[in-house]
Amino acid sequence: MKLKGIGKLAGGFTLLASLTGCWDMKTIQDTNYLTALGFDYQKGKYIMYGQMFDFASVAKQEGGKSGQPPMIWVGHEEGDTVSEAFNRLYKTTQQRVFWGHVNAYLFSQEALKQGIGRYTDGSVRFGETRFTQWVYSTDERIEDILSVIPFFNTSPMSSIMMQPVENYRQRSVIRPIKLYRAAALLREPGYNLMMPNLAIRKDVWLKNDKPDSKLEVSGVYALGKKGQVEWLSEDQFIGARWLEKSTARTPLVVYMDGKAVQSVTIQKPSARIKPRKEDPLVFDIDMKCKAVIAEVIEKIDEQALQKQIDKQIAEEIKSTFEQGRKKKIDVYQLEHVLYRQDFPEWSKVTANGEKHFESYELGDIHVKVEIVHSGMLKNTDKPPQY
Repeated sequence: MKLKGIGKLAGGFTLLASLTGCWDMKTIQDTNYLTALGFDYQKGKYIMYGQMFDFASVAKQEGGKSGQPPMIWVGHEEGDTVSEAFNRLYKTTQQRVFWGHVNAYLFSQEALKQGIGRYTDGSVRFGETRFTQWVYSTDERIEDILSVIPFFNTSPMSSIMMQPVENYRQRSVIRPIKLYRAAALLREPGYNLMMPNLAIRKDVWLKNDKPDSKLEVSGVYALGKKGQVEWLSEDQFIGARWLEKSTARTPLVVYMDGKAVQSVTIQKPSARIKPRKEDPLVFDIDMKCKAVIAEVIEKIDEQALQKQIDKQIAEEIKSTFEQGRKKKIDVYQLEHVLYRQDFPEWSKVTANGEKHFESYELGDIHVKVEIVHSGMLKNTDKPPQY
């Protein structure tokens, strides 16, 4: 009986010894995590940039803030292909690199001219990545963009590059775009992708009386057919917000006789574009939206105010259209509208997509604004004289 028990005990130890456990498990500190990638093209070489930072800056600090600025590392390598540049970067990463936390792709103008697919093909084939990264263009040095620190020494994951949605909901002008949407739209006939452009502003904020650089979305690069890349500043692109379905709230200063009289917030504009079969083609726009009075500088009759808002929105829509026409960019995707609504006509004027879409005009622009409320004060109240 005793020998039998000893035999069972020995068998148990043998089984325990044969269990491998998690011997190959990698802990957080044994892995490097890339959080953003930048791409450039110079002298026939593909250049890639990788951003990493200390994950202690991501973890929630006591009181919600860190006393020290987060540490950011930005590396770069080049190669005859993008994958070669990636592999060369491995030589200095010291530890295994994990790609699943990459949250943004950043493209220089020269990279955009090569086509974004050349840069993303290798990464999206890799099992650790997805099509969910935010995509941006920039004219700044990519190292500088990737090194900007948000307010209060918070994690770089709190920047407008990594989390643009809440900022856009508060001031909807240029819509942020994810990679899956960019990839889908670039495949659509007659579509020009408007990629947000990141810039660094050094003249807005001071930290302890010293300039503190911050990121902003300054405009768009319009990606057209056959590698066409054209720049539009925010002021040139401003009219596109009225035709963008995702616009949540956007500000408008109302002018009369060249003088600012009130400020309003426009909410959820809804626009419809209708092609008219003429020679050249004409596109009419009907738009409606709600307005909230945000500031009263001078007392204005509500009907007159509404009429002026209608006029200014229509002028912005027309101005942006003209800015695009000068650069041969179909800002409002009118060709794609024609493709969707009247395929035979689209096929006729573009030779089934082979000819450039050129002969078209903007027709009637009908804007209907409804002023829904004026905040906590009446619109008829005089501005308080404190």
